Amino acid sequence: MAHDHVMEGHILNLIQTHPIYEQAELQELLKERGYDIPQATLSRKLKKMKIAKVDGVYKVVQFNMPVLPPILNMQISESGIVVLHVHPGQASSLAYYFDHKYVSFSQQNPTDSGILGTIAGDDTVILIIRSKADLPKVLALFHEDFPYLGTSALL
Repeated sequence: MAHDHVMEGHILNLIQTHPIYEQAELQELLKERGYDIPQATLSRKLKKMKIAKVDGVYKVVQFNMPVLPPILNMQISESGIVVLHVHPGQASSLAYYFDHKYVSFSQQNPTDSGILGTIAGDDTVILIIRSKADLPKVLALFHEDFPYLGTSALL
């Protein structure tokens, strides 16, 4: 499930950027990002992701997937261009994620995401969408991958 993969990316990001001493802390941080996950499910997921408590702090004991950077801010121009802000140095990895998940580079593998491509700077990603009519579809995809953005306020 794609949603599950995205949540795992958020878990990795949180583990790598916050000292997490208890699973309840991780549960609360995930809840802030839009994921309400039961403790038992989180515990199984951490084990599957090879995340364990080391010297009292949760750490990745075997790195097995890329970290999905958090989106700090999203703005949409009147013409429908989507501008995403992330922490410095994280734009290219987020653009890479969008390109590989939503942008079709060949006719053999067409996608209908509405996203034609991305441009990444240091802390900004610009998404070029096919038309302004595709904006609701693109925002729905964002809400699935980044539920903490609250895309309904942007429509």
